Amino acid sequence: MRKMLLCLLVPALAGMCQEVPKPAPAQDVKSYVWVKDNAAKQDMFLQDVAAFLEKEGYFYLATVENDGARVRPLKYVMVADNKLLFVTSSKKEMYPQLVKNPNVELSRTATDGSAYLRYKGKAVLCADADVKAKLLELQPSFGKKFGEDTALFFVEPEMVGIFPMKGGQAKTKIFTK
Repeated sequence: MRKMLLCLLVPALAGMCQEVPKPAPAQDVKSYVWVKDNAAKQDMFLQDVAAFLEKEGYFYLATVENDGARVRPLKYVMVADNKLLFVTSSKKEMYPQLVKNPNVELSRTATDGSAYLRYKGKAVLCADADVKAKLLELQPSFGKKFGEDTALFFVEPEMVGIFPMKGGQAKTKIFTK
């Protein structure tokens, strides 16, 4: 019995003498929610939407072309002043589509299949130099990719919702002007 106890105790005590592993250094996680004027005006639900999109990285944007829909994948950029912001090039065919008919809807399913997001609104060309500077600070790859043709669009929300795939309560918000 003593031998068995020693067989169990010696390795345990030896393990206690080892150096405790140091925790991994905290990574600098950037939040892509930005409020230019007053942080108190930030819509809390849109913070949840931004967190959903930050985790997933991409979404699908539906635009209108003539009488039909066009859907394309886009990289999530940020929510700025309670509006989703995305980037394209003024040379791409999406640009005149958005100028002609700004009605858009975007969607994304969570990677784990637990929920999906719908975000409906109007795309408005953003000419704010401060917003463009913040975007290029957070995502310098867009400046390299599009250069002077970088075009920023806000999606002014009309309806936004996060819907569970298997039961549960949907979180939605209707935005009015």
